[in-house]
Amino acid sequence: MRVKPTLICDFDGTVADSIAMILELINQLAPRYGYRTISPELFEQVRDLPLPKACRAVKFPLHKLGHAIAVVLHEYRKMIPDLEPCPDVVPMLEKLKGQGISLGLISSNHTENLLAWLEHNQIGCFDWVEGTSGILRKHRSIRARIRAHNLDRERVVYLGDEVRDIKAARRNRLKIVSVSWGLHSKSNLLKHNPDRVVNKPHELMEIIPELIS
Repeated sequence: MRVKPTLICDFDGTVADSIAMILELINQLAPRYGYRTISPELFEQVRDLPLPKACRAVKFPLHKLGHAIAVVLHEYRKMIPDLEPCPDVVPMLEKLKGQGISLGLISSNHTENLLAWLEHNQIGCFDWVEGTSGILRKHRSIRARIRAHNLDRERVVYLGDEVRDIKAARRNRLKIVSVSWGLHSKSNLLKHNPDRVVNKPHELMEIIPELIS
């Protein structure tokens, strides 16, 4: 029996419209850590930089980075219920599910937070949801879900908005579709050779079935 095709989705910046809220939170913490607030113009300058270079650009002391990330994640998780879905993404996912594609959701947020967000927004298209304990273990979480659900890697596509999504997918030998409406710019995503880059959610309706047929 052939294994059902699966689309694994990243949460932040791909399904949930979280980038603006995260920037707002980072700016609220600026006086505490003494770094520059990030204007929309500055965000465009630093969004594709490696984290150490981005920190230097906003004059953030690198020795405080670990603590700051923990604080941002802690505060951000409280704000998750207020997030909106990315425009037009959920209807496209629902249509893909209607075509027989299984849907999974992976995030560095806690699973219970993701489930609460899905319930609040009346989103019921995901077959499974997986939170992780940090932002650096995504490839392991993907690998664990592949094993847990006995997925056929040839029939799995990963959907994400960051370069690290591309790297995590590649480490698991998965096809990767990058979206340009999230954290990293289209030009930066293309440098890392995803299988496809989409600019609008409706493009998923053609690309995803093509990649997992």
